[in-house]
Amino acid sequence: MRRFFSLFIILLIFFLAVPMTGLASGTFRDVSKTYTFYKEVEFLSSKQIITGFQGGIFRPDVQVTRAEAAIMIGRALGLNGEPRNTKFSDVTANVTGSGYIAAAVEKKIITGYSDGTYHPHENISRGQMAIILDRAFNLEDRHLSNPFQDISPSKAAYQSILNAYALGIANGYSDGTYRPEATVSRGHFSAFLTRALEPSFRGKPTFAIESVSGWEPGSSVAEVDIAHEWVVKFNDELDENWRNFENLRKNMYVVRERDNQRLDIFNPIISRDDPTSITLGLTALYDRNETYYLYITKDMTSKMGNPLAKPLKLKFHTNGPEYTINQTIEQDGIKLELAIDQSEEKVFAKVKATNVSSEPISYFGTNGCDKGIAADLFTDTKDGPVKIGSKWAPSGIACTLMIEHYVLQPGATIEILEVLYPPAEPVNGNIYVKAIFKREIDKSNPLIKPAEISIPLEKF
Repeated sequence: MRRFFSLFIILLIFFLAVPMTGLASGTFRDVSKTYTFYKEVEFLSSKQIITGFQGGIFRPDVQVTRAEAAIMIGRALGLNGEPRNTKFSDVTANVTGSGYIAAAVEKKIITGYSDGTYHPHENISRGQMAIILDRAFNLEDRHLSNPFQDISPSKAAYQSILNAYALGIANGYSDGTYRPEATVSRGHFSAFLTRALEPSFRGKPTFAIESVSGWEPGSSVAEVDIAHEWVVKFNDELDENWRNFENLRKNMYVVRERDNQRLDIFNPIISRDDPTSITLGLTALYDRNETYYLYITKDMTSKMGNPLAKPLKLKFHTNGPEYTINQTIEQDGIKLELAIDQSEEKVFAKVKATNVSSEPISYFGTNGCDKGIAADLFTDTKDGPVKIGSKWAPSGIACTLMIEHYVLQPGATIEILEVLYPPAEPVNGNIYVKAIFKREIDKSNPLIKPAEISIPLEKF
């Protein structure tokens, strides 16, 4: 019996000396090391930003009131919490947190309701929390593609939610929602406030799209002309390594609405000056008066390997020029047509050549990108016609130096669209568009020449 009693005492001492797994071992008895936000709660407690209740408990699952939120924010920022009357009819000096509420109002961190009340005992929502943190810590505005299906730009908390999300302060749910009207527990608020105060507690920066040239987030369709190129800006750097090139092409592509045909992007170009920006050479892919979708998938990754937070699906329509001036000639079996549309900054020139003879007609291109038919801007000088200005060419396309030879069969037609830009400096003389069909010279018949047609322009 005496031996049994001695063994009991030894076991009792052992169990008292060894802490039981799952029990609190920090500041609060009800916040164990296994609690998801244990470190965040301990961080705020160590700085005396949060306190518990009688008995050494924290109650992490209890909802945070608007007064409690003001108290924690006020302590975090070192505001004056001395009790006092406020501008709100329901917050007098007798209300817990009145001093911090008044100080936060002075700092323009919190506002009340239109009836002059604050509702200090009302539970704070996730949307309100984002606004308060945004104002308190002056978060930088992030113009991201909206990652949440339940918020929109019309909501007061919209930009604040995006800012907190982009910085890794507040995340959403697995179903793609943010739930701005849901209330916030003391544990969750501790996590959000800690991340705002100390960046080391934040997760990986969210990789997201900040802007797309020519497109306003929320618009149903973007109207662009045929010379438009998409410049997509991300909030993180992209990998410039050539091994990542195929990854870029795989995760960015265009789909034509009419027949659901996928069109791969020829050459995505990462800016050397700004590796967060990429230019998409889509202009070689689409035709005028068509509707398309630009896709950037969630498998797109940043240089650090972070996946895109929200994929992009951008609908766009290519505007068709209104060709108001037309000229046509027939010359040695070729019918050459030129139609132009002149705006303040550029000229759209459509050139069409048709073989109206009964024999094949040979023509040539001066390089791998020259299709044997072209249009350019010219002016006449004392030394003869001079080509001026420039023309649009799709980004990233490399042209070979080989002279290409083609054959236009009887009844066949070729057509191109050129976008021509005038020179930056004024021109002394008239400007005109000249189109040419580069017919092969027949040495046996020197009278047959390349077909040309011109249209004078209005002054730029």
